[in-house]
Amino acid sequence: MCSDTPLYAHRLLTTVAGRTFLSFLLLYLLLIQLCRHAFYRDPTSAFFDPARAYQHVYSMQRQRQADDFINAADSSARKPPLRGPQTTMCLGIATVERPDEQYVRPAFGSLMEGLTDEERKHIHTVVLVGHTDPQQHPIYHETWLENTADKVLTYDTSNTTQFDLLVKWEKDKDYRRKAIYDYTYLLETCIQSGAAWITMVEDDTVAVRGWYSRAMAALDVADSKSTDWLYLRLFFTEKFFGWNAEFWPTYLLSSVLIIIAVAGLLLALRRLRSHTLISNWLILTACFVYTPAFILLYFMAGKLSMRPLPPGVHEMPNYGCCAQGMVFSSPVAARVVDKLRQKEVGFVDMILEAWANEEKLTRFAVVPSLLQHIGGHSSKGDDFTPAQPMSVAETIFNFGFELYEQRGEHVIHPTING
Repeated sequence: MCSDTPLYAHRLLTTVAGRTFLSFLLLYLLLIQLCRHAFYRDPTSAFFDPARAYQHVYSMQRQRQADDFINAADSSARKPPLRGPQTTMCLGIATVERPDEQYVRPAFGSLMEGLTDEERKHIHTVVLVGHTDPQQHPIYHETWLENTADKVLTYDTSNTTQFDLLVKWEKDKDYRRKAIYDYTYLLETCIQSGAAWITMVEDDTVAVRGWYSRAMAALDVADSKSTDWLYLRLFFTEKFFGWNAEFWPTYLLSSVLIIIAVAGLLLALRRLRSHTLISNWLILTACFVYTPAFILLYFMAGKLSMRPLPPGVHEMPNYGCCAQGMVFSSPVAARVVDKLRQKEVGFVDMILEAWANEEKLTRFAVVPSLLQHIGGHSSKGDDFTPAQPMSVAETIFNFGFELYEQRGEHVIHPTING
């Protein structure tokens, strides 16, 4: 056995097949290191590193800018609302008291900060304080809210039957019913404003600077692509956009065709060159070791890294979680109200997705997201385990949003392409 080792090493260093294997091994190890450096932000990648990927970079900058806006609004006198000849968009935010931080402050501040006076004229803002006793929410009497929101919405106490139900849902912590009611109540209020577009934003998000101009440009693109669409998504999380199992026959066929192509290329080259340079062994290892290894590395790198979604407006019928930010046309918003009232209980995003699937309604999303989720707790439950040290809510995250500054796309008035 000992005498075989030097002979094997000699063959590795002196034969074409041996040198090819060593070159492949060194290249493969180098590529793995490059993948670890390049694809740590991709949640669909085997090289995904949560400790680095979930860092709030650009969103922290937006929170600071939002805080500056809120602080300025807190210390200034109320300004008369700016109004254009017609309201283009109603912006609705429902908020409830959070146990630690009141995310609605940076959420609302980031949506307002950076707007031009002309843009602000076309936006009607409605903030629903979602408590039967609105005094329960710390922001209810804060100056910035009175100074900046066009309407602070509370529940109608004159409708005693509905109000008693709200009190019961609060007491029983029946969030699945109350959340549906809040969404429809806010949607209806926005519809009554006469706005052409209704934007619903959750209170634990921050917006990119220039979100309004981007959204309006995206709505033009969506209208040009379809006449029957449900919503334009301003937020989605990329973690569900991996190599989904339902497409495995396509992935397998593509892999087989690549291996056949490599075999054909090597056989063709052998006809042009000496047989000793491209041996049967080299062809076999190339087809059943090297090429499969590179194909495996391609899939390990992650779908979003290998096939990134280009910036623009895209149809997103599947995997587009969650309901942090959506834009509806006013007529569609009225249909959404009817649909949610029929269901009465559940989660808004799940109800809308089921409805869209049933009626084959088109759904669009802006890439990159115009919103980032910053909340730490989910209404759908949090599952802390040694394998999952983050809450469910903390993983509802758009990784592309954090690169706005790095890509130089944080300018206020960008172009949105289809």
